Amino acid sequence: MNRLFIQFCLGALLALFPLFARASGAFSRQTVLPPDTTIVFRFAPGSLEFNAPYMGNDEAILVAGQLIDQYRQDIVSGKAYVRIRGFCGSYGSKAENLAVAKERSNHVKSWFILYHGMKEAYYRTFNSTVPYRGMTDVVALMGLEYVDGCEPAPVVAEPVQEPEPEPQPEAEPVQEPDEEAETVQPEPVGNAQASAPLSREEAMSFSREYITSPWYLKTNLLYDAVLMPSLEVEYRFNERWSAAVEGNMAWWHNNPKHKYYQLATILPEGRYWFKPQGNRRGHYVGLMAGGGWYDLENGGRGYKGEGFLAGLTYGYLFPVGKYFAFEASIGVGYMRTWYDEYLPIDGHYVYQQSSRMNYFGPVKLRFAWVWNIGRWAEKGGKR
Repeated sequence: MNRLFIQFCLGALLALFPLFARASGAFSRQTVLPPDTTIVFRFAPGSLEFNAPYMGNDEAILVAGQLIDQYRQDIVSGKAYVRIRGFCGSYGSKAENLAVAKERSNHVKSWFILYHGMKEAYYRTFNSTVPYRGMTDVVALMGLEYVDGCEPAPVVAEPVQEPEPEPQPEAEPVQEPDEEAETVQPEPVGNAQASAPLSREEAMSFSREYITSPWYLKTNLLYDAVLMPSLEVEYRFNERWSAAVEGNMAWWHNNPKHKYYQLATILPEGRYWFKPQGNRRGHYVGLMAGGGWYDLENGGRGYKGEGFLAGLTYGYLFPVGKYFAFEASIGVGYMRTWYDEYLPIDGHYVYQQSSRMNYFGPVKLRFAWVWNIGRWAEKGGKR
């Protein structure tokens, strides 16, 4: 039992290690960004996963967040929308390239919907099977576009010297078999420097910004209160789906008084979140299944056994402060356990009988403290 629990803990630490190994030091501009700012997100060849630390995506996220915040009022009011273009040319067929470009565009949109207060209605998406400036695995957030008759309010900002865009060869247009897809040619746009490293002069003033991630750590305060410490790790795949693994353990004993309070459980769970309300708020339903071991004795008859359970859960997550949240949930399902009864006699534990029990009803109750495993990043710009 001890070995199994140690393996579970080591597995959780190995899963979390890459999150704490991220490089720091990404910056975003403090100057006003023009609406047509070009922000490039990169994907590893052959991968659909949007990886924040990959190829400067950390910095691109900061710049995109600043752009969205700067023009949020126009976006929400319907005067402007965020234009997303996906480019993929690294697969064998045009249909496969288009499907991958569309999937990657949706992953980038979902990230900002989940972590930056955006909605699907705020986007217009266009995908292509041609490279973007020679790069075949790219989603480019091409900035904002205003609807006819609407223009951005004039702003006064310190001028930023931009390099001349590199000339690019024209590409033949490709017709896409998809209503959402529009064939685009690689063309230099607006402020292509937005996702490039800042000069030393531009990074003279700094502020700090907390960047969230899809990973969450939780502890059930109800179990903690009864001296059965708990730890849960959850991963959000997108705004609708997540998966979690919860472990609980109490391994207390007092041999002279024949008192044993020893329990351990491991409980994986898949969750579906209803209408997305951000990364720290929302209702969900879940499907759980798992098992555990126990040895319970209070100076008299003892019970030592194991069992498994499966059931449905319902929960609600709500924010507390700026970085944390609480989560309340209840689970109902079926539990089956088998155990041996024993008596402590003359320093020995004498076997009495074996029994089984089947139970249907509430099997889980949680009031958990929640922490999103994010990180602090510095953002800066010219004074």
